[in-house]
Amino acid sequence: MKPLSKLDPRPVPKPASPHSRFIPREEIGGVAAWEFAAVDGSEAAAPRRGKPAAESVSAEALQAAREQAYHEGFAHGHDAGSQEVRDALEASLRRAAEETAVRLGLVLNTTRDQLKRNEVAISRHILDLACEVARQVVRRELQADPQVLLPVVQEALRELVDDSLPATLRLHPDDLAVMKGALQETLGDDAPALVADASITPGGCRVESAATTVDATLEKRWLRAVGNLGLETPWHAGDEDV
Repeated sequence: MKPLSKLDPRPVPKPASPHSRFIPREEIGGVAAWEFAAVDGSEAAAPRRGKPAAESVSAEALQAAREQAYHEGFAHGHDAGSQEVRDALEASLRRAAEETAVRLGLVLNTTRDQLKRNEVAISRHILDLACEVARQVVRRELQADPQVLLPVVQEALRELVDDSLPATLRLHPDDLAVMKGALQETLGDDAPALVADASITPGGCRVESAATTVDATLEKRWLRAVGNLGLETPWHAGDEDV
């Protein structure tokens, strides 16, 4: 035994406890929960685990969130797709309506032009028909009563310039034969010389003097009458009915 005077004054360290050593993570092979068995020897009740329940609730909430997101995405996509389809249909309908309007405009313009042409043609046809009726009426009147020529002769003589020069009245031979006595009686001493002229169409006359000629032939009077209607339809002096 060493003497106390020669003892080391430094404190002697205590031996380390075998249970106080820190175990590094690398030395831990695995960890398992340890549970006490029942004292009476029966099987231990299933432990209450809080974490799995939380995990189950989280899984259900996640599934619900997924379904909600799916439905919302589907609805949004459906609305967007429907809007695109509506826009495409509206654009197609607008183009079709514009094209139809253009075609209808062309048809209407063509129809209007055609109606105008038809109106002009119908109007001309009606005028031609009216002229033909008037021509037939005049011919029948002249054939039935040649005396209707007397007012024509008197009007032609009034248009003759009064220059005291001798005048000549030319009539168709048939008209002259029928009207000679009436003319001499009506005109008296101032009656012009009466001349039968086969070139004069029945129903007409021509008054001539050295200075003036008044053409009161049927052809001339007819052209003046139809000219007021914008027509140039001749009397057809060569017609065999004249």
